[in-house]
This record gives sequence, structure tokens and C-alpha cells, in this order.
Amino acid sequence: MKKTYCVYQNFSSEAKSILLKNGLDLTMNTSENRPNGDELIALLKEYDILILGIYSKLTVGMINYVQTPKIIATLSIGVDHIDKVFFESSLVKIVNIHTANTISVAEHIFSLILALNKRICESNHLVTHRQGHRTNLHERPEDISRKVLGLIGAGNITREVIKIAKVFNMKIKCYTKHKEKHVDLEQNGIEFTTLDDVLENSDIINVSIPLNDGTRNLISRDKIQLMKPTTTFINTSRTDVVDIDALIEYADKYSSFYVGLDIDINNHEELFSVYRNNVIVTPHIAGVSKQAIERMDIELANNIITSLFTP
Repeated sequence: MKKTYCVYQNFSSEAKSILLKNGLDLTMNTSENRPNGDELIALLKEYDILILGIYSKLTVGMINYVQTPKIIATLSIGVDHIDKVFFESSLVKIVNIHTANTISVAEHIFSLILALNKRICESNHLVTHRQGHRTNLHERPEDISRKVLGLIGAGNITREVIKIAKVFNMKIKCYTKHKEKHVDLEQNGIEFTTLDDVLENSDIINVSIPLNDGTRNLISRDKIQLMKPTTTFINTSRTDVVDIDALIEYADKYSSFYVGLDIDINNHEELFSVYRNNVIVTPHIAGVSKQAIERMDIELANNIITSLFTP
């Protein structure tokens, strides 16, 4: 019987049932806090399967405590919180989710796009400060219909974004390093092009890519300068994909440049402590709607069981 530990107190009952019905010995975290580094090491020593999240960091030195086969299951699409040595180990299988929260993230992306272009937050801010007349808006709202949407990345989230974008009759450009994997999108009218072309010629830009050595600071200070001062820029990927300081500098320089971010703000709390009518920041909530969490728990549980029976 495989000993399994889950760091989440509220792992869904259906997901737990899947694990238990397949003979796993499941222990749930009874603390409101996630395990710290030393506690993770202890868990790696004791358990065969760990169910973790993005705030449980498996660092390079922890691999030394893996002496028997392990499944590391993370309740996330991204796996950048797990050091690459775990992926290289013959004793470790990494299991994550792929599709459960894609709809949630895509909806959040469009909520940011619409809130910015329709001046929703600015309007509400003016109303609460007794300046709620439309002439006080720094510029009129805009339609997103028929605008050029530039997509960076062509994964599952981007595919959901494309479905919504077509409702608005948007022209779509896309940059991906592996367009040969997405022939079906090209056949359905998606224009694949260079990163610089997406940045220079899109009205609205969305970034949906994983964080790795090749994507860290992909949207650098120099790349930010390529965007039009009237662009709406959205990032719900990991914070380090974008030079956040340079991005906000650009937004401060051009009031017509709009920024929507759903990121971990821990290293940027001071930067975002100032209200800006052309910037919206949410604290990494895009993929954790009530419905998404339920789907994620179940998908991860099923993927764990599949991994157990896959050589």
C-alpha cells in the first residue's frame, strides 16, 4: 500500500475517494500551514507519494533524501517550483495537471482585458471618490471587437482564449517556439509569426507560457519597448516571464498602455501599492475558481493513479 501525503486540508472528497479506492494509504495535512523545507524533507523520507502545490518548493539538495521510488504530484500546471534534478532522477515521477483550470484562466484573462478596455476599475474608483462622471475618465472606453489579439504561447490555455476571442471577431496572431505542434490552429486561421511581430503589431497581448530557462525574462525591457503605447498587455503566467518593473515604468509613461497581471506579488508589493488607472493586478487567482479547484483535485488524483500503473 503506497503511503500518500497531501498538503491540502480541503482536497476534494471525490479526489480522495479516487485515491482510497485504488488502495492508497492517504494522510491529510492537519495544519493550516504548508510544510516548510525541513518538513518536506521528512515527508520525502517517509511517503511514497506527495501531493503538493506551487508554494512547496523542492530544491536541489532535497533530492538527496529520495532513496526509494516517489511520485511528486503538484496541483498546478507549472512545475517551476520543483528543481530539475527531480525530473532527472530515475526514482521520481512528476505528475501535474494539464486542463482542469484552463477555462478558469481563460475567463480571467478576458475579465482583465474587458475590465481594462471598458475602464471598469477606473470608473468604480471615480465613483467611490465622488467623481463619478464619465468626463472624469482619463480616456473613453474601447471595444475589443475586431482588434488584433497577439498570443504568446499556444498551449491549452491559449486554445481556450482563442475560443473566446472568436466570439469578439478578433484577428489572432500567435508566437510559439513549436508551431509544428499546432498545425490544427494554423488550419483554423491562426497566424503564426515572430515574437517581435506579436509585440509590435497587436492591440491586445496575452502571455500564457510556462516558466523555464528559455522563458525567464522573455518579455524583457527591450521587448516591452516594442509594444505600442496603446496596447493592452496581459500576463497570467509566472511573474518572472516578464520584467515587471520595466512593464510598470512603461505603463507610467503612457496612460494609454494598459496592464493586467495575475501574478505572485510577493516581490513587488511596494510597486503595486500605488493605484494606477491603467493597471489591474490580481494575486495569482486566475486558475483557482471554485469549479477549477474541484476539477484540478480530481484530475490530479486520476493522473496519480495512471502514473502508478504506467512503467
